Amino acid sequence: MSTPAPHAAAPIPAATARRVTRVTAGIPTIAAPPPRIAAVIRNVAWVGIAAHAGFVPMFALLGHPRLAAFNLLSVAMWIAAAIANRRDRSTLGMWLLTLEVVAHAVLAVLTLGWSSGFQYYLIPLIPFVMFNDRLARRIVALISAGVFATLIGLRAVAPEVGAGGAIEGALAAALRYGNLAIPLVALALVSFHFRSASTSAERRMESMALTDPLTGLLNRRSMEQRLREATHGFQRSGRPFSLVMADVDHFKRVNDLHGHAAGDRVLRAVAGQFTEQLRAHDAVARWGGEEFLLLLPETDAATAFEVAQRLRAVAEARLAEAAGLGAGVTLTFGVAMFERGMRVGECLKRADDALYAGKEAGRNRVVGAT
Repeated sequence: MSTPAPHAAAPIPAATARRVTRVTAGIPTIAAPPPRIAAVIRNVAWVGIAAHAGFVPMFALLGHPRLAAFNLLSVAMWIAAAIANRRDRSTLGMWLLTLEVVAHAVLAVLTLGWSSGFQYYLIPLIPFVMFNDRLARRIVALISAGVFATLIGLRAVAPEVGAGGAIEGALAAALRYGNLAIPLVALALVSFHFRSASTSAERRMESMALTDPLTGLLNRRSMEQRLREATHGFQRSGRPFSLVMADVDHFKRVNDLHGHAAGDRVLRAVAGQFTEQLRAHDAVARWGGEEFLLLLPETDAATAFEVAQRLRAVAEARLAEAAGLGAGVTLTFGVAMFERGMRVGECLKRADDALYAGKEAGRNRVVGAT
């Protein structure tokens, strides 16, 4: 069965026309994701700024003006690192923070002694530096080895308790435990963002494996899995499903006349219209080139034919405008219903044969498998 002549199609309701998705002109720019360490600096910076700002009056009151002055410099370096990070220079921010933490730990431990606990600030530096995925492994290894060597060296040369103006009693205990708590908070933040970044990367990889990068639809591999699931569901419940094969008419002409960027816009416009018009549990895939495959669960042949007719009419009326082209762009559809005793490959072939029958009959029409 086939449609009447294209001009005899029913008019498109205004509400349907308004729902058609417009597609941004041009090929989308694929921007490189920000370095993972950027999120760590953004969230750890406030901890460092607050901690060093609090150390300034504390050291001044305890009679350590050199440490108080150094912490003023530390606050400035943490602020500079945060600014560099906001300006997409996160590696510079990492270097500023690494140098500040090492210098602060060395000066404080040599002045106040090992018991003060300032050496603990060196511990989060190793995972912090390793988190920078833009650094070469050799550089990461050298920095990590340097931090480790600094920690061991301090243990060898630093006094247990600083001489002159040493901090004693409850204040010493509070400082020691505080200097343990703050690095642990920083380490927890680094670990949290490492987990978040790893999870996000896994999801991006999964999405890339299952979707077509140009249209955002399912790719062929993912649709084949959906087809297997639909077949198993049919064998268990007997619920029908239909396949609709769609193809952009004269797609090569679009590329030749308007360029491949225009062709990409057409494909994205088709994807947007299909996604807008179909149900949430329907599946749409870019099957190959300018060809699309629709899986319509619990849909018989007559209903699938009506769905394809609606999609064809929307495409005829709005696809060229949505893709930013002046000339009309249409689609041809082939429809087949999966039946008992049929293999999914056979159903696909019937839909494909119906599609090409529509092409031979003049395009811009829906043809059902016979």
